[in-house]
Amino acid sequence: MTRIEPSVSVRLDPFKLPHRFRYHTGLDGEAGEASVVIERETVSVCRRLPSGVPAALRLPMAAFEGVAVRNTVHLASDTPLMVIELLHQDPQLSIPLAVLDDDIDVVADWKAWSRVLGLPMIHVGGDGAVRPIEERLGRLPVRPTKPRRRRSVLAGRRPRFLVRRQPGSADRIVMVAVEREICGWE
Repeated sequence: MTRIEPSVSVRLDPFKLPHRFRYHTGLDGEAGEASVVIERETVSVCRRLPSGVPAALRLPMAAFEGVAVRNTVHLASDTPLMVIELLHQDPQLSIPLAVLDDDIDVVADWKAWSRVLGLPMIHVGGDGAVRPIEERLGRLPVRPTKPRRRRSVLAGRRPRFLVRRQPGSADRIVMVAVEREICGWE
């Protein structure tokens, strides 16, 4: 389990975008502060790199792997917390969206953020393993196909227009033999 600092407490509403806030990235000193603007399609991050150089990044939502939930422990009181974050391959670019101790609120916020941003739901285990909760194709969740005419009594039968058609038979095939082929060459 990772441990977070007591100064980090955030709960953002996914339905009231854009959000502007500051958070501590975990780096020491001034380099650890980052200001973030979350919009529906992009995330802007302004912070200082560990070398002291200021950096401003504007990332599309497609740059994030998904909306992740992970278990953490509060540094001061050792109470378990749940963190919802925009998960990026670079851990320094992962953005916390909510830090909560109530499991019911976590699931509701997790689903809402995933739906609003169009990103998959991801669970990060205690060992750091990333597991997607649902499969997606772009912004669309992949679900099993629904059968057609599922409540129809005639669902197993062929459609009416196909029943009327008769298959052809091999004895009715007419062979045409042409002695001379017509083409533009002579």
